[in-house]
Amino acid sequence: MTSYLGHDRERRIFCQSFARGTLHHAWILAGDKGLGKAGFAMQAAHFLLSSDQNPSTFCNEPDDQAAKLLSAGSHPDFRLLERGPRTDKEEKKARDSGLKSLEEHELARNIKIAQVRSLQSLFSSQSSISKYRVVVIDAIDDLERSGANALLKNLEEPPKNTVFLLVSHAPERLLPTIRSRCQLLRFDSLSSDQVSEILRAKSPDLSEQELQSLVKAGAGSPGQALQFVDANLSELEEIASRIMQFGDQSNALKVDLAKKLALKAATSRYRAFLARVPSLMAQQIKLLDKNNQLNAIERWREASDLAATAIPKALDNQAVVFQLGRLMGSLAEHQSRA
Repeated sequence: MTSYLGHDRERRIFCQSFARGTLHHAWILAGDKGLGKAGFAMQAAHFLLSSDQNPSTFCNEPDDQAAKLLSAGSHPDFRLLERGPRTDKEEKKARDSGLKSLEEHELARNIKIAQVRSLQSLFSSQSSISKYRVVVIDAIDDLERSGANALLKNLEEPPKNTVFLLVSHAPERLLPTIRSRCQLLRFDSLSSDQVSEILRAKSPDLSEQELQSLVKAGAGSPGQALQFVDANLSELEEIASRIMQFGDQSNALKVDLAKKLALKAATSRYRAFLARVPSLMAQQIKLLDKNNQLNAIERWREASDLAATAIPKALDNQAVVFQLGRLMGSLAEHQSRA
């Protein structure tokens, strides 16, 4: 397992609870997507399953027995619940290349109740090689209602020496009965320096320009930034910036964007662009005077709605890119009147 960067406060809270002997049996790891909550959960699991925990540091040996078993997915005292393959076709792909190889649309919509029930084999006997048994659910927001009710029984009567680590992007939507039985640990956005450090560790070949572009795109979320690593965002941002500053009456820039993003092979890059456009527009709007900002904010709302619905509604890529280009270009009109 790799080392974990950032979130020193969260680690300190968890370790202090462990050191004092007051470790809660269930934790909700709450915060925006991409902050590293799932990574924290895996490092906490490693920590609890290791035989030589150091409660003051939360530092794990990357090659100890627990790490090797967790990496192989074969630790007898650990379970990870996450969304599985959507169809038999995706299941075969997952078997051949691993679950992480699946795209978002290839995953099931929910974590099923059968997955929660499968935990009973873990709870039916004593832990095998560790003092603790650990269950990570990534994310509990994806748990279907019947599964949530089944999990609640385990939270109400927790098996001895069992710790649940529940990743949540929207804890306020969870069942109140689940929230009331868990310790909430909220994760904040990371600093630009921390995001930069994580990106350098994960992708050491990034140029300085690419790195800074990704740090901005991540907005404190290293997970979001890492999704954009292969998207060459700096090139797309340069085109978008020209549209927002100078407009695009000839449509040449929009055509260029469409060519770069419309092909099936550019799907991940297209998704990255959709995620980035609202932030780029927001940055540009801040440079306008207040009168022009009011009008420009309406265009930002339109762009945000379009970017959020383009994938779920399977809208035509080229049409979406052109419409986003038009909305970005409207900012140049407001700027010319500033």
